[in-house]
Amino acid sequence: MSAPSTIPAEEPRILSPQIPPWLNVRTLLSITVVVGAAIAVFLWQYAKSEKNRAESNLLLETKPGPETWAKLIRDYPGQPATALAILQSAAEASSKKDAKQAAGLYEKFVREFPQHPLTGAARFAQANQLAASGDKAAAQSVYLRIMNEQPANAFRTGAAVGLARLQIQENRTEAARQVLNEILSANTGSAFLPEARALLENLPPAPTPATQLPAK
Repeated sequence: MSAPSTIPAEEPRILSPQIPPWLNVRTLLSITVVVGAAIAVFLWQYAKSEKNRAESNLLLETKPGPETWAKLIRDYPGQPATALAILQSAAEASSKKDAKQAAGLYEKFVREFPQHPLTGAARFAQANQLAASGDKAAAQSVYLRIMNEQPANAFRTGAAVGLARLQIQENRTEAARQVLNEILSANTGSAFLPEARALLENLPPAPTPATQLPAK
């Protein structure tokens, strides 16, 4: 009986590594150039920002005044020194009884520096200047926005007092009473609370149901 024939095992074939089409010298060189350019642009922008910051700080420290404030607002947007320049310009406009210009500057500050620690104060000042300029509708809108902000604005009680004053001027006594009662109930601990309480106490008595009945 003949011995069974053996079938030689197939030798394993080792495949040569395949380089992905994108992993070639030309592509890698392009990627390197793009990344290098991006880093260079970032470093240039950072250096420029630091230069502008230093220049604007020096200007504000060495040449304070309206001309410097105007230059900072015009030529150095977004810089910390520019934020102070806007506030100082607004305060000067207010001292000159130019409420409309002051309101516009405070609005500019709020728009350009929304995360600044003084943004809440600037918004409250904007509302006050709008009221002083006679734009009562715009002032009431800003006061309401302050009152409804979350987290609560530090000037919430002051805004309620400002809103109530405008409502009283418009003979909307009951609306003012509601605003003042709500802010006093909130007991915010604000320095404006005594003023709110005094306003409420000086309002005429609330109408009773009997007085609201139509005459027969």
